[in-house]
Order: sequence, then C-alpha cells, then structure tokens
Amino acid sequence: MNKIAIALLVVFLFTGCEGKKAKAPAPSPSEEEAGISTDQKMMAFSLSGFEKTGKKKWEVQGKSADIMSEVVNLTDVVAKAYGDQTDMTLTADKGSFNRATNDAHFESNVTVTGTNGTKMTTDALDWKNAEQKVVTDKPVEMKSEVKDLADDGTETKMPTVITCDGPMEIDYGKNYAVFNTNVKVTDDRGQLFCDTATAYYDAKTRQVSKITAKGNVRIVRAGSWTYSDEATYLAPEQKIILTGSPKVMIYPEQAKAAQK
Repeated sequence: MNKIAIALLVVFLFTGCEGKKAKAPAPSPSEEEAGISTDQKMMAFSLSGFEKTGKKKWEVQGKSADIMSEVVNLTDVVAKAYGDQTDMTLTADKGSFNRATNDAHFESNVTVTGTNGTKMTTDALDWKNAEQKVVTDKPVEMKSEVKDLADDGTETKMPTVITCDGPMEIDYGKNYAVFNTNVKVTDDRGQLFCDTATAYYDAKTRQVSKITAKGNVRIVRAGSWTYSDEATYLAPEQKIILTGSPKVMIYPEQAKAAQK
C-alpha cells in the first residue's frame, strides 16, 4: 500500500487508577483528532500520518481495548495509504500492532484494494516494517486489471487473477510479489499453472507488468496444453515467452476439461 504505510502512530492513553490519582493532562492534538478521552481506554480511533509537504500519507481506523500493551490488539481495521498514482485500502476483522517495531498483523477477511483495480484477499498477512514487506503463509488471490484495446479501438480492462496456496511475499520497495505452491494465473485467454511465480508491478500504477513462472509450468488455452521449465508473461504485450524444452500438446477435449 504505497509501501503499505502501516507504521501506525499509536496514541498513548492512560486510565485513571484507584488509590493515587494523578491529575489528567490536557488532551494532545492527536488525541483531539481521534476524539479520545484521557480518562478512559481508547475504543475507537482514527489516526493519520503526513508527509513533510502536509499531504496525507496514511490513516488507520479501528477499535482497541488494550492500548496500554506493547502489542495493541485491533478490531474492525481499516487502513489507507495514499500514493501519487494509486490509493490503497486494507480492511480486516482484527489485527495487532507492535509499538516497538511498527510491525502489524492482520487476520480474518483481509482485503487490500487499489484505485487502479488491484484487489488481494487472504486469511492473514503481516507487515514487516523494517523490510517494507508484506508476507503470508495463507492462500492468496490477487486480481489486477490490464488495459487493452478492443477491435473498435475502445479501451477495455482485462482482469488477471493470481492464486496460490502460500506462502506469498510482497516487496513494496522493489515492486514485486512472489507466489508459491499450486500457483494459478488466469485471464480471458487461458490459464497458467506453476510451482512459483513472481509478479512485477509498475511503480506508479501498481498494475502487473510481467509475471515469471518456474517449475512444472503448464499453460492451458485455446484447446491446447503447453509445457516448459519456465515462462515469462508480458502483460501489456499479451505475450508469453517459454524457455526450457517447451512442448505443445493439442488435446481439445482434455484441455476443455482442465479449464473447468
């Protein structure tokens, strides 16, 4: 999410204690923005981060009942990141944030959507702040739209869907994602199966520009099967390059059944 800016700015709130009672300090600007009272635990919050220019970089909304902990547990999480070309939104039923490392964990109905048409769903994922990476060992589905020109010259959006059993890793600093185990890439022209696939993204649009597939590569399309050791799919050009003793087998009926 524009390097998934989930380095949350946590507000430190203290509850009143029985016995000795300290005078409550005046609310800080961040507390006032979040609408939080200093004499109670934070239940609902809305926090934002800004660039030096004053432009909003990210914001996080959710609920928490244990803000005093080093690892803050969250529910009803909504995190947004704002980029130059694309904005990203992450939603999850629950998660946690480590105040010491700025690492975050999200789980249950995790969905990441972008204004460019990209969408990723999984059961859980982790944000590694120091490495600027998103990782998960759960099954993943990622959908990206590739712009294409129809016969009449009009622009259309062709969805490319990538699924795997995991693990999966996204490196936002280097703009690529690695999918492992039972990888399947699907678009309106056919399907590609392999052991491991690496999807490369355009740094500005966050759309898939290239996919490299390795290990037991099989392509099913137009009534034929194609096998190779490796394959490279160039999304804008709609081209597939095969390497490593490629072979084509034409079995219309079997190919049709494999696509179901």
